[in-house]
Amino acid sequence: MQHVRCVVIPSAGLGTRFLPLTKVVPKELLPLGEWPLIHHALLEAERAGFGEAIIVISPSKRAIRSYFEGDDDLERVLEARGQVLALERVRAARAIGNRMRLHFVEKETHGPGEAVLLAHRLTGDEILGVLLPDDVVPGAHPWHDLENLRQATGMATLAVRTFPAREAGRYGVAACSHEGGRLRIRQLIEKPAPGTIASAYRIFGRYIVTAPIMAALESGLRRVEDELQLTDAYASCLAHPQGVFATEFTGETFDCGTPAEYSRSVTRYAAWSASATAAAGVG
Repeated sequence: MQHVRCVVIPSAGLGTRFLPLTKVVPKELLPLGEWPLIHHALLEAERAGFGEAIIVISPSKRAIRSYFEGDDDLERVLEARGQVLALERVRAARAIGNRMRLHFVEKETHGPGEAVLLAHRLTGDEILGVLLPDDVVPGAHPWHDLENLRQATGMATLAVRTFPAREAGRYGVAACSHEGGRLRIRQLIEKPAPGTIASAYRIFGRYIVTAPIMAALESGLRRVEDELQLTDAYASCLAHPQGVFATEFTGETFDCGTPAEYSRSVTRYAAWSASATAAAGVG
């Protein structure tokens, strides 16, 4: 069975929760520790073993592309001034883009679903990883479990994690049942009103999409007026005899999806990073 090799990172959204800041600074460039959110996303993809990454941006977010591009003039200035740390960081941003064979697609999109279709048209791949960069995963990640589950079932997969029910309006929510030691998805609703769906799980923003999901997205794109959601495409496949399954991810994450959560994550990440650095030193 074909293995997933490429990850798409949808980054064309308006970042409305962070306005007016995101009029001038893409949300994906907000810093968390030493790197911005989009750099953390590529680091996660690299740890997961993806060989190629596609970032879909709107024309107003070209700063994301600039972040990963080289700047020889700047590097010469930093080198001449002896600013070694700054020089290393500038080079690190270019280096990870090169290692990940990073490509950009620039287009105003109808949400993450259309971003996936654009990546599919660029690569021709029938299987793609999808990583939403609002949640930063600095250590253990769900990708190997997602791929093993896809290989076992032959179907698209996604990651879920538990969440407070009062926050349902922020996420896609998945009602699941245990079947054969796996989590089978029974119902999916994007940002439901409180009480609309009884579930302990929200979608975590890590997906492996397959041909049936692509077909559902293509069909949805012809009708969409606002945003084309991956949640709807997955929901259309729930009745498939093989089912659609999820993996529960319980690792460390830093939610940066709202200003309040981002503020809390900045503080938590600083403590986490200091602890990880101290542990590495002891080791």
